[in-house]
Amino acid sequence: MFRRQALVLIFVAVCATSGCGGPAAAPTGLAGSLSSSTASEAAERCSNVDLEGTAPLGFFDGALGAVPTPVTIAGIEGMLGSVITSMSASGASGQGAQHITLRHDFVSSAGTFRTDDRAVCAPAGSDANVCRVNDVMEIVSGTGVFANASGQLVNHGTIDLNTLTLAYSARGRVCGDGL
Repeated sequence: MFRRQALVLIFVAVCATSGCGGPAAAPTGLAGSLSSSTASEAAERCSNVDLEGTAPLGFFDGALGAVPTPVTIAGIEGMLGSVITSMSASGASGQGAQHITLRHDFVSSAGTFRTDDRAVCAPAGSDANVCRVNDVMEIVSGTGVFANASGQLVNHGTIDLNTLTLAYSARGRVCGDGL
């Protein structure tokens, strides 16, 4: 039980930080098209996002998460990381999927943005150290070119506690006054 919870925490944190990758079915209520407000943002202040890769898992800011990893968003190179802010397990004995909230931070010399996220991490096969995560990242604040930030990213990924890695795939749209 403890090992599964640790796996879920690590997976969610990494997924949140980096976006998640790998084949995974999206849970009901978390995936789908971008919100209508995000889709209707003026194109001149928004950029589509498509991220894929792997990131290490670790602890920082006193919480489990994805170690900040280099990514390029809207043509801007920076570091994207995440931390878990809360989690709870489904099932009478906590044996089901983990429901997680977390935050992602993108930091660059041109500006930053932060997300508030909801994720579900479900067991992936017979190895209790591997889980699949689906995450919706709502952009809630920004600075610099990301001032008045908005948008949404949807992540799908696989956390592997055997290797302490997250394979991620994140897609969506980020908007800011300087984009």
